[in-house]
Amino acid sequence: MAGCSRCECKCGAKVFVRLAHTALCVGVPLSLLFKETVLSDALLRGQQLIVGILYASLLVFSLVMYFLACCTDPGYLRVRKHWKQQKTVNKNNNMEDADASDSDEGSTMLKFNTEDGDFKYRLCDYCEIEQPMRTKHCEDCGRCVRKYDHHCPWLEACIGERNHKFFWMFLFSTAVLIPCTLFITWHGIAWKPLWGDWFKANILLLIDLLVLIISGFVVVGLLGFHTFLMLRGMTTWEAASRERITYLRYLDEDYNPFNEGLCKNIYYFLCSCRTRKWEGVYANHAEMNGSVA
Repeated sequence: MAGCSRCECKCGAKVFVRLAHTALCVGVPLSLLFKETVLSDALLRGQQLIVGILYASLLVFSLVMYFLACCTDPGYLRVRKHWKQQKTVNKNNNMEDADASDSDEGSTMLKFNTEDGDFKYRLCDYCEIEQPMRTKHCEDCGRCVRKYDHHCPWLEACIGERNHKFFWMFLFSTAVLIPCTLFITWHGIAWKPLWGDWFKANILLLIDLLVLIISGFVVVGLLGFHTFLMLRGMTTWEAASRERITYLRYLDEDYNPFNEGLCKNIYYFLCSCRTRKWEGVYANHAEMNGSVA
C-alpha cells in the first residue's frame, strides 16, 4: 500500500508540474492576444503575419523539447533478475575486497577474481546491479541512470545521457522565447494620463513582465551552465561532487578525462543517439594523467 501511495504521489507531482509549466508558457502569450500588442496584430488581425507564425513556432518548439526531455528515457539501466542475483552473490563473496562505499555515488567498488586476473566493477547499493562508468542511482526515480546529470524538479524527471540534449534545446529555445515575449509585452503597455487608469489598463502586462524577468534569469543561468558542461564534456553531478566520485577524485582537480575536444563534445552531446561506453574514453585519457580508478 505504501508503494502504491508513493507511486500515485510521484505521478501526481509529474502531472502538476508539467501542467503548471504548460499553463505558464501558454498563458503569457494568450494574455498578449487580449491586448493591443504586436502578437495580437499578427495573429488576430493579420498584420506582420510572419512574425506571429515565427513566434508561435518557437513556442511550440520549446514545449515539444520540454516534453521530450520529460518523457524520453534518460538512460535507465535495466534490472535483469538473474544478473541481479549473480551480482549479489559476487558482492557477498567479495566484500572483504570491496572499496569503501561512496555516499554520493551510492555504489560500491568490488574486486572480482577471474582466471585472467582481478577485475573491478561498481555495484549499485540500491539496485544491486553493475553500474557502467558515469552511472548514478537516482533516489527520486529509484533507478540507475547512465551519464547521470541531475534530477530536475522543473521536469519531475531525471536528466541523463539520452535526454540531456532535449533539456539543453528546451533551455535554448526558451532563452530565445523570453526576450521576444518581453519585447512584445513592453511595447504593449498602454499610456494613460492618470496613474490609477494606467495601472488598471496594464496590470496583466505588468504581471507578465514580472514572470518573464524572473523566469529569464533562471533560464539564462541554467543555459549558460549546461552549455559550459556540454563544451567541457561534464555533468552537473561530476562538477558538484568530483571529490566524492571514485573515478575522478584521484585525478588532478582541473583535469576531465571525458573532455574529447570542443567539436567532439558538442557532436556527442547533441547528435549522438546511442549510449556510450565511457570506460574506454576514460582509460585513454586518464592513463595520460597517470591515474585510473
